[in-house]
Amino acid sequence: MINSRAGAVFRFVALCGMTAPVLMLVLWTVASLMRPGYDQLSQYGSELGTGPNATIMNANFVVTGLLIIVFATGLFANIRGVRWTRMGSILLGVFGAGEGAGGFFPCDPGCPITAQSVSQLTHNVDAVIDFVAIALAPFLFSLGLNSDDRWKGYRSYSLVTGLIAIGLFLVFSAASLGYLGFVGLFQRLFLAATFLWIEVVAIRLLRISGHHPSLRP
Repeated sequence: MINSRAGAVFRFVALCGMTAPVLMLVLWTVASLMRPGYDQLSQYGSELGTGPNATIMNANFVVTGLLIIVFATGLFANIRGVRWTRMGSILLGVFGAGEGAGGFFPCDPGCPITAQSVSQLTHNVDAVIDFVAIALAPFLFSLGLNSDDRWKGYRSYSLVTGLIAIGLFLVFSAASLGYLGFVGLFQRLFLAATFLWIEVVAIRLLRISGHHPSLRP
């Protein structure tokens, strides 16, 4: 009975993780299509959170963030790992919280690095914490996955994703500071790598919840 209940909980948690990347992609696409002149290659996603139809993107941040927090909590409870996987779960939860906060503190028009308002300053600080957390989360996960037989096959994928995410974060940061162009492109590549990792890990958790007899309660 305990395992049955635990399985149902983890299935729900996994579905939250699977939904988050899809929801982010769909609503981001819708919001960008409703913004005339918006450039996917040179503009931040957060720029859709201010101006016409800003509610779509801000709601996207909040709901996606909540889904990721739930998913991170489930991973923390499910993976039998050392401190590395727990730290990775915590950082994933921090990312979710940061995503949600971004919906309540939208950036100023153009999302300038130099804050022009309290909301912009908060958004900037939140974005740094948010992106550092998700850049490091897959890498930390990879360090501890071998301690759980159900997740061993995902160690290499998490390690590669972590290294790619860290590299893309550094390139995106350079673009944000004006050293490179195409800041929108690099932001999207960075988030694509990390959200794909969330999707893959969530699918694995869903499979475990339905078939593995030794789920943790």
